[in-house]
Amino acid sequence: MFKLSLLLALITVPAFSQTITGSIVGSVVDPTDLPVSGATVTLVQSATGVEREIKTDERGNFTFSILQPGEYHLSVTMPGFKKLERRGIVLSAAETLPVGALKLEVGAVADKVTVTAEGVAVQTASAERSGTVTGSQLENLMIKGRNPMSLLQLMPGVVDLQAREEKIDRNFDIFVQGNRRNANSVTVDGMVVNAIGNNFNTIVMLGQDAVAEVKVLLTNYQAEYGRSSGASINFISKSGGRDFHGLGSYFKRHEQFNANDFFNNLLSRPKPRYRYNTWNYNVGGPVTLPGKFNRNRDKLFFFWSQEFWPLKVPTAIGQLTVPTALERAGDFSQTRDLNNALIVIRDPSTGQPFAGNRIPAARLDASGTALLKIFPEPNFLDRSVSAGRYNYVFQSENRIPNRLENLKLDYVLNPRNTLSGTVASFVDEQEGAVGILTAGSTNWPQMTKKYRLHGQAYVLRYTRILTPSLINEFNFGFTRRPEGNSATEAEIARNQRSKVGYTAAQLYPASNPLGLIPNATFGGVTNAANLYVEGRFPFWQRINSFILTNNLTKTYGAHTIKGGIYIERLYQGSLADGNYAGSISFARDVNNPLDSNYAYSNAALGVFATYTEPSNRVYFRFRQHGVEWFIQDNWKVTRKLTLDMGVRVHHLTPIFAAHDGLSGFDPGAYSAAKQVRLVYPARVNNQTVGLDRASG
Repeated sequence: MFKLSLLLALITVPAFSQTITGSIVGSVVDPTDLPVSGATVTLVQSATGVEREIKTDERGNFTFSILQPGEYHLSVTMPGFKKLERRGIVLSAAETLPVGALKLEVGAVADKVTVTAEGVAVQTASAERSGTVTGSQLENLMIKGRNPMSLLQLMPGVVDLQAREEKIDRNFDIFVQGNRRNANSVTVDGMVVNAIGNNFNTIVMLGQDAVAEVKVLLTNYQAEYGRSSGASINFISKSGGRDFHGLGSYFKRHEQFNANDFFNNLLSRPKPRYRYNTWNYNVGGPVTLPGKFNRNRDKLFFFWSQEFWPLKVPTAIGQLTVPTALERAGDFSQTRDLNNALIVIRDPSTGQPFAGNRIPAARLDASGTALLKIFPEPNFLDRSVSAGRYNYVFQSENRIPNRLENLKLDYVLNPRNTLSGTVASFVDEQEGAVGILTAGSTNWPQMTKKYRLHGQAYVLRYTRILTPSLINEFNFGFTRRPEGNSATEAEIARNQRSKVGYTAAQLYPASNPLGLIPNATFGGVTNAANLYVEGRFPFWQRINSFILTNNLTKTYGAHTIKGGIYIERLYQGSLADGNYAGSISFARDVNNPLDSNYAYSNAALGVFATYTEPSNRVYFRFRQHGVEWFIQDNWKVTRKLTLDMGVRVHHLTPIFAAHDGLSGFDPGAYSAAKQVRLVYPARVNNQTVGLDRASG
């Protein structure tokens, strides 16, 4: 036994860990419950007609390994006994399914005994604790956001904190058996789709009608399942069969079907806009060329699915404060606080109020006033309603269309060789100006940008039956996730220094190739509008992952021995978020001797509290590699006792940057002579200057 295990460990390179295939095990006995050796057991996949055949061993046991999830029917023949048939055997992903002791009846083989239904078998063939969301549950349970991940919370030990009320997405907030959300591993047809990193979103997501089942290994699973310490969540996409099947559907969610709430009715407000439309279709069956290929419809099968979400979502009503036409010209004679008292604007050179609360034209800073003029004009001037808290009201609409696609092909080359492939795609597009990107945003429609993410997963599986007791399963997977944002030339021009008249110098202009204006905030102004262009704009990111796997399974008497290695390579590149155009604050600051007592007047005078700017444009090129290998033995000691034994080894390299592209502080390289020298604001000859106190 030790020699056989060692041999398996040596020959399974490369090999696989995140398998979706399962096993069906059982035994054959005669009417007196004695084992029947040498009986022929035939297993047929109901949808495709693919057939496997083995003989029972000296104990009457049999094991079918490396089986695709689905429905099967099984038959047993033995001279001197009636033929036994068992139908409706449903195997889920990554399951070792016991069918129990199949009792033969004495008689002729031509006679037949058919069992069409039985109670659910108790799991005695393996030790894992798992749960399955079946195809019928996915079809018959209503899911508001049509995200199959939502049903996982029905399983014991699973806590889902993600709000999936609106639409399907790639993110999840699932905690299993107390593990953190980034400890889970998510696969589609055996391909890992939550890349190493934050680990709580996926490269792709399948549409609800494209999922055959979801299998979750919760705890105590076998050594062949690894990569992460938490649960293994396996999405199995639907396959085609010998018959053609199709579906078309449309789901409409509209405010016309909703009741208005109490407060809206009280204030005579209409129901809020609520519109979600979902279009879906799929088709599956055999691929045939009449009279030439697959005439018996038992070789090549396909399943194709598409789902569309053409969404438009309004933003919340914005109530902001923007500079008035007078303030943009330096006239603050009408500028008042929340108590309706005049805000006194002080001359930084003297500390005294400006005459008439107006800044002389000669003192206005061209760049500061250029930033103020970017904002829209106030459109709400009724202080009896706004109480001075805002003067600009707006509401915009964001387009967030999604598209999901899935293609699966199954090709039975011959009874010993099977190929299967899956292509999954998830397109997430977002177009808008407010709150549309997660990496910060302006609070008013400053620039309309378009964001696009296109997650893709490609999976190839090859199963080779070397002998009835020795089976090899090879898998190769590749995922990619290009994403980024862009804007039209007209939208960019509205935010370029040269176009708006912003002439202040930039410390590192090479880091700002588009010449964009700096981000600007106006602290102290109630509900102030800000200026913000995402620091990474135009942003791009690429995440590519390669996984190469292979399993070798040997049935040796009462032992089912399996070994393998899992190899993963992750490549990620992106532009770091750095606000390369600079960030400036015009906020009131009592510690700033040049402060004029109001943020908008500070901007008009060119007085700022802080200014920051990166010295270089940073590109991330992260890499991470991992190799895992395992060997396990499922030993059926007796009919009532099965031992699962196994060991798994992980070798994970830390995340590193290609070309040593990361920086850090080295205390040994510190030089006091090169320490930063602070520059302080001062007035010299009635000019604002920066003072180096070390040199004067």
